[in-house]
Amino acid sequence: MSTSALPDYSFSNVAQLFGANCRTLSFRPEGAVFTTKRQQIYHYPWASFEPKLKHYRGSFFDTIVLNWEDQRVRLNGVTKADVTGLIDDLYFHALTGQETAILEQYQQLTQVIEQGYIPHSKWLSLKQKLSPWADWLEILPQINHIPPTLKLPLAHLRFWQQSQDDNLDKYNQAVMNKHKQSHKILFDNLESHPLTEKQRDACVVANDANLVLAGAGCGKTSVMLGRCAYLLESQQATADSILILAFAKDAAQEMKTRLAERLPNAKITVKTFHALALDIIKQVDGGKPKISKLASSDSAKQQFFKQSIAALLLDNEVLDKDLRDEDFKALFSEYCYAYVAWLGKLPENKHDAEVQRLLAGKGGYKKLLSQLVELTMQYKNTLTDKSKQKLNALSDTHFAALTHEIVEILLGFYEADLHENNELDFDGMITKACDYVSNGQFNSPWLHILVDEFQDISQARASLVRQLQTQHDDSKLFCVGDDWQAIYQFAGSDIAVTTRFSDYFGITCTLPLDTTFRFNDQISAVASKFVMANAEQMDKQITTQSKAKKACVQISYYQLGNDQKNSNKQSDKKANTLLPENELLPVNKLLPANELLLEKKLAQLAANNTGKQKGEGKQKSVLLLARFNFQLPDAKSQAALSLQYPQLEIKAMTVHSAKGQEADNVIVLAMEAGEHGFPCHKRRHPFAEILQPDLSGFPDAEERRLFYVALTRARQQVSLLCNKDKPSDFVEELLAGDYAVTVTK
Repeated sequence: MSTSALPDYSFSNVAQLFGANCRTLSFRPEGAVFTTKRQQIYHYPWASFEPKLKHYRGSFFDTIVLNWEDQRVRLNGVTKADVTGLIDDLYFHALTGQETAILEQYQQLTQVIEQGYIPHSKWLSLKQKLSPWADWLEILPQINHIPPTLKLPLAHLRFWQQSQDDNLDKYNQAVMNKHKQSHKILFDNLESHPLTEKQRDACVVANDANLVLAGAGCGKTSVMLGRCAYLLESQQATADSILILAFAKDAAQEMKTRLAERLPNAKITVKTFHALALDIIKQVDGGKPKISKLASSDSAKQQFFKQSIAALLLDNEVLDKDLRDEDFKALFSEYCYAYVAWLGKLPENKHDAEVQRLLAGKGGYKKLLSQLVELTMQYKNTLTDKSKQKLNALSDTHFAALTHEIVEILLGFYEADLHENNELDFDGMITKACDYVSNGQFNSPWLHILVDEFQDISQARASLVRQLQTQHDDSKLFCVGDDWQAIYQFAGSDIAVTTRFSDYFGITCTLPLDTTFRFNDQISAVASKFVMANAEQMDKQITTQSKAKKACVQISYYQLGNDQKNSNKQSDKKANTLLPENELLPVNKLLPANELLLEKKLAQLAANNTGKQKGEGKQKSVLLLARFNFQLPDAKSQAALSLQYPQLEIKAMTVHSAKGQEADNVIVLAMEAGEHGFPCHKRRHPFAEILQPDLSGFPDAEERRLFYVALTRARQQVSLLCNKDKPSDFVEELLAGDYAVTVTK
């Protein structure tokens, strides 16, 4: 400090007699300069000044304690007349000295705000960058003199540093409203009907991870199209930066068709997960991977495992050295005993004979083999750490533990065959592609990832999506699904990825699509209340465009004679008990009582659509649904019904197959209790229960969602044909629970 420069403040000599050490204070652009009564000079930079000072009032003089990181300066002997001005000057010069740093922070904030919607990741990053200024921004209202160039920047910085989630949500909603207005013409004309406000919100939302919960018939495909159109029109994305993922080829093709119709000039990538994995591997390896025939052919898979077990039973020398000492025949025999006991269909004194038949490949061996094949694939593709812990805790003689041993040996053969032939199966393809993305061997070109029917996703597919999402800091994940329609747990889908979305993909913006264009308010009231009996389903309040004056879910009873009951038992015995959700079940004609009631319902519907007989109007569509394929009319019977009722367009399928379908009227057949009832009460193999536990713990959780799917296929009316002698638990619940249903004859 120049000796000729006058200090800004001098402190009382009287105070120094009582212990005050500081004599003068001078403000400089780079910091504060203090001199002591012994003429020592100390420089303290503004960059490390801590704004929260302490002011102690005395009888004659005041004391101010200042801090620079770990250095403390005590100013004794400040006169009453000087104290306020000193504090104001101190803050003014401290802020002026940090003007460059403050304006730099403000510029960074402005750049974020100018981009419009602020994703949570950027908001958290912004708050983190502003955290060193937290004390300054907290006391800002108490500072009397702020440099004019810093007033507005500091006010903005303070708002965002102190803002909470709801402030961010309000700001982002305002941004979304502005964008919805700017692109109103697009949203009004993209589809045959203007998009709803909730659909428009879903199109413009721009958080890092976005989950759109779409109720049945709420226009999720329109939202996927609207999202793409908006991204392109607003120039937030180019077509080659957008990826749409679907689960099935048909769904992917439908999306491609819709895009071609609505956005003919946009070459957006639409792929199934398997096709995506195939392309990733092909790009990294320089050639198309070889897919094992075991992946796509159930019969080839069955034959492979049949031969593997036969080889093990006949000659233990085929085993690897590590397994050579394993007495597989004894193990398999023990498993067969446990299997027969678990079935519980034979007296104990007949177990030995049945086991010998199984070991010889006779009796129920085909079912046993099919079951082992299915369990081996489930084990390979769905095993979790939690499942491992449960399996390891079992006693060696437990049925699931025996199954575990058998399955591990069979899986070893399966994987050895893939390795030997340099082949992949479909799940292996997903895993390999995920590895290539995670280790950077594949560089994703996509900044916007859209996933359709997200509730059907598996853990492996979720991992692939996550790896794609995290490759770019500014990527956006947009998933559309409905946890109320999650019905494919048996195929590996995991509802937890939807209900716990943020655990997998980070802070999430969740938006509802809650206006259905399909069914009326009466069907909605029954279906929504029924599925939400399970409190772990995500809460949605579905509204309908169509209103009805009376109940539109009807229950009708049929009663079987003794001969028909016996026939029904035979059908149950023939039905495949291994894969409750698959459709490869025996096809039988409807039982007479059920068939007569069905024909009566069809006749009533036809009579209400008499215009068709006069060559007027359209056919009324009728969808016949059943829990199992063998409960539906066979092809010949269905053709006869179509000829008998030309006023009606009649289709028949299982409820699982009907996902995505709709009709004017739905008739659900064979609503009864039991092993092949609805809900299905087949016993699950204990090994399968460990691999795929019911996460909700709620009885019949997935069956309840399946029933919701059945109800919501109908636009106008649902008829439930119920066995009077053993009525479905779901029908009983509807009647006992004050649901808007009617009982008809």
